Amino acid sequence: MDKPIPFLNFSLKKVLARQSDNLNRARIKIVYTTLLLSLLKIVIVMPLIYGQVGGHQLYRIGFIFILYVILTKYLLYKPNSINIISHAIILSGVGGIWSNLIVLGQSLNLVTIQFVFMVTFVGYYIINSRYAIIYSFFAIGPVMYYLMVNNRSAWHLNNTSTELPSPGFEVIVFLNFLTIVLIHYLFYRAFRDNVHEKEELNKQLQATVAETKALAESRSVFLSTMSHELRTPLNAVIGMTSLIKDTASEEQIENLDILEFSAVSLLTLVNDILDFNKSENDKIELENIPVNLPVLLHKVASGLQQKAAEKGFELVLEVDNSIKDEWIITDPTRLTQIIYNLAGNAIKFTEQGRVCVKVQEEDRCDGQLSVRFSVSDTGIGIAPDRQGIIFDPFMQASVDTTRHYGGTGLGLAIVKRLLKLFNSNIKLESQPGKGSVFTFNINFERFKGDVTPVSSRKVNDNNLQGLHVLIAEDNPINALLLVKLLTKWQVTAVVANNGQLAVDKLMTDDFDVILMDLHMPVMDGYQATKTVRAIDDEFRANLPIIALTASVSHNINDKIKAAGMNDYLSKPFQAAALFQKLETISRGKPGNAMVG
Repeated sequence: MDKPIPFLNFSLKKVLARQSDNLNRARIKIVYTTLLLSLLKIVIVMPLIYGQVGGHQLYRIGFIFILYVILTKYLLYKPNSINIISHAIILSGVGGIWSNLIVLGQSLNLVTIQFVFMVTFVGYYIINSRYAIIYSFFAIGPVMYYLMVNNRSAWHLNNTSTELPSPGFEVIVFLNFLTIVLIHYLFYRAFRDNVHEKEELNKQLQATVAETKALAESRSVFLSTMSHELRTPLNAVIGMTSLIKDTASEEQIENLDILEFSAVSLLTLVNDILDFNKSENDKIELENIPVNLPVLLHKVASGLQQKAAEKGFELVLEVDNSIKDEWIITDPTRLTQIIYNLAGNAIKFTEQGRVCVKVQEEDRCDGQLSVRFSVSDTGIGIAPDRQGIIFDPFMQASVDTTRHYGGTGLGLAIVKRLLKLFNSNIKLESQPGKGSVFTFNINFERFKGDVTPVSSRKVNDNNLQGLHVLIAEDNPINALLLVKLLTKWQVTAVVANNGQLAVDKLMTDDFDVILMDLHMPVMDGYQATKTVRAIDDEFRANLPIIALTASVSHNINDKIKAAGMNDYLSKPFQAAALFQKLETISRGKPGNAMVG
């Protein structure tokens, strides 16, 4: 904290050094200049007019001199009191105008008019504009009164005043003009400096914003790259685990379940970090596709049912009968993520009792359907003073929660941000030791078009015999996993470890579909796809291409479509998802349209 200015300070420089704002420094300079020039006028004029004016004039000049000396010293001691000093100066000016024209009955002269201008200018430059308007009217008032009560022949400015003889009159006029000029100069210079300062600050701000954007972009690129590097081996771990379990013994299956659980947990952590990063940078965009709401909810509940069973209680799903066959337009991935995070949290923090996911119709009108979702549990609950912060990133209800249950504290933060995309907010009711209830409402657009059912047959019960697949994949482990998986479905597969080899193999053999990795040496998936689409052979040029990528950049779908690919799967992918896409292609082959 700055030390207070000493009482005996006579330096304006010390006062100005403590002011950080250009306009505030200008106010102090204007007041200081006005006071000094006024004192100078009195010092110069007093010897010239002494003995030539009445006593009342000398008393008035003496009073102003003493007042301005006091105000000058007070300004150098207490510059923060500049408002009080400014009001005192302006009031003295207004008082001088009134006393000249009304009290002393002088004629309207140049000095009086100068005082009117100075009161008006100084008022607007150093005090609040509301007070400046009031003071301006008070300064102009006696002038207008004088003009109204005197005849037109008196409407001129006397060269000299009978009350203020030469050369005092001329000195006052000159110093008044000098005061007006200096006041304008000081204010303009402060205004100019302030504009330059703001321009410099804007440049610094723009540079800082650009640097921040660059850092955010580099972070996003880093996370996307790390995601690719993490997802690629995870794809192999999860896929191979699933394949081995088909022929493993009961003891081996138990060990493989542990391995698969750990891999899936790591994948969930990676997904949470990436989703949080994308939501933080506003890079999540909702899809709008037809979804059977009850079917979607049952899939989410089925995926979490085993977790609840392992802890010895039940996950209950209650869906209104009024929406049991309802099709809506929404983003199924993000809606699933919201419910999965809330229900998964409820299961994690509940030791006994139950977890219930309840879905109710709230309203239905004009093609819109309002649905209320609630996830309740009988778990540990949340203290009232912690209920607000659990939706903040990396925050949990307590340190004990992190130690006993683990987690990053990102799940609820992601839920809150995703719900904003749905124009919704989440509400929480909770009591420690009794459980919690999370609720939110979403307005959906009802789907009114034709619905094409998707095959619900299990992957293990079907094969894709006769399908010939070209795999473009540079990672040998992932390529081996795909070959084993496709062989299981009786699909013949050929592997190319870069995009150029994939194009070469396509020219020498007939394939039904290409599974294209995006990041490969020599020629990546995008370039390879564009090369395929440019082939003269119409059949090969229009071959279905499905991208298999560990990348999760926010515009990956746009980039894939722009390259000419038909579809994509994110690694690690579910075998059922790949089977479903290949089955659609198999059914489209000549002679297979009605098979299955």
